[in-house]
Amino acid sequence: MLDNNYDIVEPLASSIVQSLRSIGYSLETAIADIVDNSIAANANQININFIWNKEISYISIQDNGMGMGEEELKVAMRIGSMSPLSTRNSKDLGRFGMGLKTAAFSQCKRLSVMTKKKDEELHTRCWDLDLIEKTGKWSLLKEFKEISDLQIIEQGTIVLLEKLDRLISESYSSVAYNSYLKKVASVEQHLSMVFHRFLEGPNAIQIYINNMLLKPWDPFLVNEMATQELAIEQHYDNDYIIKIQPYILPHHSKISKDTYSYADGPRGWHDQQGFYIYRNRRMLVSGSWLSIFRKEEPYKLARIMIDITSDMDFSWQIDIKKSTARPPKYILDELKRIGKIARDASYKVYYHRGVRLIQNNATQNNDHVWEQIHKHGKVFYKLNRAHPILLKLNDEVDDYKLLNAYLSFIEEYSPFNLVSYTPSLKIEDTNQEKKNYNKVEITEDILSSLKDIIYALKSSGYTGDQILYRLCNSEPFNKYFEQIKALLEEE
Repeated sequence: MLDNNYDIVEPLASSIVQSLRSIGYSLETAIADIVDNSIAANANQININFIWNKEISYISIQDNGMGMGEEELKVAMRIGSMSPLSTRNSKDLGRFGMGLKTAAFSQCKRLSVMTKKKDEELHTRCWDLDLIEKTGKWSLLKEFKEISDLQIIEQGTIVLLEKLDRLISESYSSVAYNSYLKKVASVEQHLSMVFHRFLEGPNAIQIYINNMLLKPWDPFLVNEMATQELAIEQHYDNDYIIKIQPYILPHHSKISKDTYSYADGPRGWHDQQGFYIYRNRRMLVSGSWLSIFRKEEPYKLARIMIDITSDMDFSWQIDIKKSTARPPKYILDELKRIGKIARDASYKVYYHRGVRLIQNNATQNNDHVWEQIHKHGKVFYKLNRAHPILLKLNDEVDDYKLLNAYLSFIEEYSPFNLVSYTPSLKIEDTNQEKKNYNKVEITEDILSSLKDIIYALKSSGYTGDQILYRLCNSEPFNKYFEQIKALLEEE
């Protein structure tokens, strides 16, 4: 039993609220966190509405899940409604008991919840941050603003966000409105990615945003014939299984333009490469090499699915927003090994699309040195980047970008390839001549080579002006004056 040698020091409600508002949610991660609660409540239909009406604009998230009783609702509205140390249901998407509140407060100053279990009464509760600021007390209101387009049917829950001070500028100008629409579009992309495994399959849930059905974004293109599914591996975190499934996406020549655009994802092909971490099928990390590798062009076809459970939250350092995860040290070597296999496979697809090999008796086992490529009615030759000796060398050099840059030089300066290129462009040539050269379309291969070569020359001590002069006076790079200039400015 405690003696009297202590003080009770209660935190200031207004200060806590302002701290909770600054955890770092974006609009899309906030809405995703609220949708987690609907999925955990076994909802199979979720309706999200973004209503613009200046100062009385609001966001509503309505589901047909199991709903809550009055005591359950009060617990759900409590700050820290459940200890992070508590055992979770295998389907639970939460951990800290903070998601609903912190996600809502990050965007608005008024959070209301209306909920109903089947054949039971309707219950409502509301947090108004202006009231908390005024009174300094955790006063949970029992009211819910009546809005005509929100209706509880037999059962379910409605979450209503009002006073959107963090989302909508008080000017309510056309600029503010357009910014609002862009944020809504970002929410659509984010939810279609994060919940894609819930939006597809025989027991798919339906999510509507402003009455439009959300379509899943599958980062792995599993329905494409040319997608490679590498071997699934299983590893253990204590008694729990980690499943790892690498996918190698097709080269763009093997898929339609629409599919290529679709696979671009929210951040683009280059940034979507890497590991995808899922917790109970819900995406946490969408394309990251987890500081094991760098993102580079030849590896953009590699996307690797990692499945963990909620029992691994602490070992994988899942954050409160469920937007980051850090794998434990013991599995980093395995991820590095699997990642290298996937990157090597991506490299081969990236450099070998649409290629007809120069066949002879020595080419049956990938021993050939050169490959013949047809582009725009002309024949070019590229080194076989999958040659066993070259792959071994690539593994052993300290800076493989320098090696790749040198190999690119060899390819571009091959006497046969030079025959197809145009005369040299001097830097002192007229602007009109530069403009004419700049009309030449640059391919992804050439752009990647240019990046490697610029990196190599900079590593050798050349300045930007010296690099520009050398490349623009060299075949075949003289055709890409503006692109080289732009790359140097980016560097």
